[in-house]
Amino acid sequence: MSLSEPSLERVVQGVLSALPPEREMLPVALERLNGALGYLPRPAIEAVARHFRRPAQEVYGLATFYALWQVGEKAPTAVDLCDDGPCHAQGAPQVRRVLEEAGLEVRRTSCLGHCAAGPVARHAGRLYRNLSPQDLRPLLEGREPAPWKPEEDILDLAVPKERALLRNVGRIAPDSLAEAVAAGAYQALRKALTGMQPAEVVEEVVRSGLQGRGGAGFPTGLKMRFTAAATRSGNGPAWVIGNADESEPGTFKDRLLIEGDPHRLLEGIVLAAYAVGAREGCIYIRGEYASQAALLERAIQEAQAAGYLGANILGTDFTFTLHLHRGAGAYICGEETALLESLEGKRGEPRLRPPYPTTYGAFGRPTLLNNVETLCNLPDIVAYGAEWYRQVGTEKSPGTKLYPISGHVRRRGCLEAPLGRFTLRQVIEGPAGGMRGPAPFKACHLGGAAGAIVGPEFLDVPLDFASCAEAGAMLGAGDLVILDAQTCLVDYVRAVAAFFRAESCGKCTPCRVGTERQLQLLNELTSGHGTSGHLQELLEWGEHMTDSSFCGLGQTASTAVLTALRRFPSEFEAHARGVCPAGVCPMRG
Repeated sequence: MSLSEPSLERVVQGVLSALPPEREMLPVALERLNGALGYLPRPAIEAVARHFRRPAQEVYGLATFYALWQVGEKAPTAVDLCDDGPCHAQGAPQVRRVLEEAGLEVRRTSCLGHCAAGPVARHAGRLYRNLSPQDLRPLLEGREPAPWKPEEDILDLAVPKERALLRNVGRIAPDSLAEAVAAGAYQALRKALTGMQPAEVVEEVVRSGLQGRGGAGFPTGLKMRFTAAATRSGNGPAWVIGNADESEPGTFKDRLLIEGDPHRLLEGIVLAAYAVGAREGCIYIRGEYASQAALLERAIQEAQAAGYLGANILGTDFTFTLHLHRGAGAYICGEETALLESLEGKRGEPRLRPPYPTTYGAFGRPTLLNNVETLCNLPDIVAYGAEWYRQVGTEKSPGTKLYPISGHVRRRGCLEAPLGRFTLRQVIEGPAGGMRGPAPFKACHLGGAAGAIVGPEFLDVPLDFASCAEAGAMLGAGDLVILDAQTCLVDYVRAVAAFFRAESCGKCTPCRVGTERQLQLLNELTSGHGTSGHLQELLEWGEHMTDSSFCGLGQTASTAVLTALRRFPSEFEAHARGVCPAGVCPMRG
């Protein structure tokens, strides 16, 4: 195929003619071409390289970095089935078997963000939830899947409604600015712009004790303070970025906030921008969230038309421009410096720190980067004050938290509760409705794919940042994947290891080689070809990745494997002898 073919040339030139030849627009061009053509043929990549005046090999390297872009020949139609931890535990392998027996090609996909409704698959542009081997007819027949509403994925609001981040989800139309304003949207912004100095907003957030909800739990107010100081020191106007690259298997809380109350997120971003002296920013949303991106795009346009974004917001001299940037399938872009590289038109590989983004971030400017749940807390903190905010939660971990719950419980979904209000046992026996059947609790994968496997000894630990850390595990993003006694933990962590092998960016050798070898060892153990030497090698590789990897992905890619191996050693030892105690693995001896 050549670019001289009229249809291809028209599409390529139509896309490129609308884009300035600035490097940060390069991913936008590839995204639009992939969407228009269904793939990225070599002539299109070469045309992009000429337009942006970049080497063709650089553009090719960028295009092949992201999972959602098809480079080369157009791929045949296939079912994209999630088999990451939660979907794997909820029956994805059995679903795959039935689909393949029906003659369909089944491909791996990154987590689709519907973990409470797993197994989940995407086919012909449609999303199918709650799949089971016995109920695949809509997918097999190409029929429309059952519709869902975001509020269906809310398990419970164990908090007074006026305090709940999720209070408007299902109560207002997410595509209606009028309904959002009637429910209180942008009141905090008006208060800040007309009655507070930027430094006062920062210090209110500092006093609130808000911790980042993306996983690390770093104090949000301190990050704002650092960014504002860098801006004042002459490093240029800051950037503010909302991290909506929610790619962690087990996590779907940010999706609910975007789907049900997008203007809360926009207000949080504008408040943060005012506080740190930003004039421009963006929301970086994962490519798998296409419908959510469209909803945000509309919300941004409506907010700008109504004076909540753009020039002279609410009649003041504050101006802020907000963009939307879509990712294209790369878990690593949830790491803040990899996100910045991707935003600037490069491969999403992490940067060396320092300098930190608060000093030198997007396009060399001080940058405040927070995830969606974190930013959605800001309107209430500004509107009602830090003391009001601290009235729930614990002294060390104030406020409410969204806990995405999946796995082997009767009710799966997102629980909102004050931090520390529930122990793991209380969540399972209360909002989650108990274990799904007679098999008792065995383990919980806590905090996302990068989190630890904890056992019964963790059942009575309060679910807040400090208590979990003191008990030897990180709360992370708050994900709880509950696993019953019928689970083979070696098989489960093999699925987690497969996720990290697929998502490693390959920049550093410990992660690139370690994730590959980790999966190889677990494949041997789950197929009956393992030995005691495999267990020792798993430990050695895990420790090597933890100590030597360049970024957090490699440093935590073995967390689930190492914690399962150390807390459930007999199960791994049995596999090394060719026995699966749960009877799950097809041991071939």
